[in-house]
Amino acid sequence: MSKQKLIEFTLVTGLIAPFTVTGSESPAEQVTTQHANYNLERITVTATRQRTLDTDLAMSLQGVSTEELALDSGQHVAESLNSISGVLIDQLSGGQGHKAAIRMPMNTSGYYLYLQDNIPLQSPAFFNHNALWWSSFNSNIARMEVLKGAGTALYGSGAVAATVNILSKEVAESDQTDVGLIIGQDDYAKAQFSHSNILSDTQGIRVSASYLTNDGWRDHTGSERVELTLRHELELENNEHLVTSLVISDLEQEMAGNLTQTLFDNDKTNSGLSDEVLASDPLRKTKYMRLSSQWDKTTDSSYFSLIPYYRYRTNDYTATWNKNMPKVESEVHTLGLLALASFEHDGDSDTSVGLDIELTEGDQLSYQPLDYTSTGYRADTFIKGERFYDDTTQYLSLSPYIQHKRELTENLDLTLGARYDYGQYDFNNHLGVYGDIGHGKRSIEDRTDNFNHISPKASLNYHLNQNSSLYLRYANSFRLPTASSLYHLTIKDDGNAEAVAPEISDTYELGFKANWQSISLDTAVYYMDVDDGIVRAYNDAGQRYLTNAARVIHQGVEISVAWKINEQLNLSTAYSRSHHEFDQHEAYSGNEMAAAPEYIANLRLRYMPEFIQGLTSMLEIQSVGKYWLDDANSQDDEGVDRIEDGYTIANIKALYQFSKQLSFNARVLNVTDEEYAQEASYRYNKKFYSPGAPRTAYIGINYQW
Repeated sequence: MSKQKLIEFTLVTGLIAPFTVTGSESPAEQVTTQHANYNLERITVTATRQRTLDTDLAMSLQGVSTEELALDSGQHVAESLNSISGVLIDQLSGGQGHKAAIRMPMNTSGYYLYLQDNIPLQSPAFFNHNALWWSSFNSNIARMEVLKGAGTALYGSGAVAATVNILSKEVAESDQTDVGLIIGQDDYAKAQFSHSNILSDTQGIRVSASYLTNDGWRDHTGSERVELTLRHELELENNEHLVTSLVISDLEQEMAGNLTQTLFDNDKTNSGLSDEVLASDPLRKTKYMRLSSQWDKTTDSSYFSLIPYYRYRTNDYTATWNKNMPKVESEVHTLGLLALASFEHDGDSDTSVGLDIELTEGDQLSYQPLDYTSTGYRADTFIKGERFYDDTTQYLSLSPYIQHKRELTENLDLTLGARYDYGQYDFNNHLGVYGDIGHGKRSIEDRTDNFNHISPKASLNYHLNQNSSLYLRYANSFRLPTASSLYHLTIKDDGNAEAVAPEISDTYELGFKANWQSISLDTAVYYMDVDDGIVRAYNDAGQRYLTNAARVIHQGVEISVAWKINEQLNLSTAYSRSHHEFDQHEAYSGNEMAAAPEYIANLRLRYMPEFIQGLTSMLEIQSVGKYWLDDANSQDDEGVDRIEDGYTIANIKALYQFSKQLSFNARVLNVTDEEYAQEASYRYNKKFYSPGAPRTAYIGINYQW
């Protein structure tokens, strides 16, 4: 048995152990959540925008609690999100960016809807895979939730594989101030401040801020980030509230590239960039601001919610993954409205109706920052200052939806829903030239495109008893093309350059949930097909373009178990096993998709010793299975499959609540100093690696008064 297989077997055993030890444990008289504070979050808001017990929802929706976030004290969202079954977030180059693999291979595409406080962090027309760096994770966070699979009727384009929701802290019940400092290796430091002030009997305000700086463990991967969040809560009258929030952030981050086999074997700290490129100091700079106001009103039989918002962001960077390292600059403004009304009817049924409106304008520019000539096959010369695209796109979306839940029997609920999405793109090209502009690029004239889609939803939820439920779910969803995939075109080998079409996805899911006295269980089996799947391809010149791949199938199983062993020990295990395949594709039919781990596992064992009151320590094991390096499922010259073996690392974390006011935290990541590839790929006839971080230690202090 290989080392990785042995590790997987051990982690799966951790899933089974609670049931073999406890046997036929009787259900608790009521659902208890205390023992799960460090494990599975049982009350969620993402599905309906209202607090709901997980066993009342016919879907796989899991969260990370406030207590677990405090224990993690993470410098990146991945440190906590990866504890959820089927979730793998990769921190890119040690900075603030990320990729995601949730019921999908590891990718940077728009299969995920990222929210903060139920509001999208970005427009689907200008999707960026790093969207979680625009959340207030470093300054104000209470919980995180992940709805896996297609979203409910409340969510449209992008809610294909998952919806990730960052939930911020409310105003404290009394005046309260928190200050914190975390320091670590590679000159890492994060300072945090939060203050809640009760202004009157009906209103209060929370001000939170953070400053983060990090030199990075690899060359040229330093980052600096500032966050400021303001939250004002006003009680207008009984059961009527107004919450206004402002989120501001500014990030500057040095950029690095992937490593060749030689560099990965001999110099993992290398930036992967040439001296010529490093001389230009490639950076990513992004500014973000979102102002929103949520009005909620609750009556005996209804709930109303209105959320108008304004959002602004910039994103300027050097595309270090392209040989010529072009500069990219963008600026996006959005006005939006999320309207929802829910009504309870006689006979234990309820109906929700809503309308989402978004108006977005985005400016995008890409140009060559320095003279560059590539060598080898299809060599090319790039002249400093030449533009590859320069345009403005306006995007308008209108999305009405309805969702109805009815009790068919005392224990069986039926939910039906549908959402209609209309999207219009108005493209204005400022380049001034059209047709073939060289380097495999095609410039197109001004145009308008329209897309519309109806997404039906249906589910059955059967309550086996008051503590467990079994559900069956179907959900249709879709993914709109971004403005870039529509209008920034690369010529294929046949001389054509075509925009991609929207993807259509169907998710089928069977799941079981239970909250027993000392064990919480959440498991799901899913099948998801994606028609007209948008995938990356390369022409003979090695230039990358997007194309619709006809049909892709994703299927797998996810299991989460939280077990309170006794008052001092508790264990949580998250495990998923999946298969991702091209069902219909002109070149890859029957092949497994690249960067799709065979399994993802996370085990967390927490120890709270009686002899040290206030101390919580944790051993965490994160394991990722093997995956193909390319979609072609190719072999090397010796006939060996190009498959990466995956990795397993261990982390140690601790939180010590010394007093009501004072606490300390510490963690050591990759405690055994494992050398591994966080991600690997094969392209341009070469292997490329993103190295995983070595052993890294952090220590912090927090004071509250």
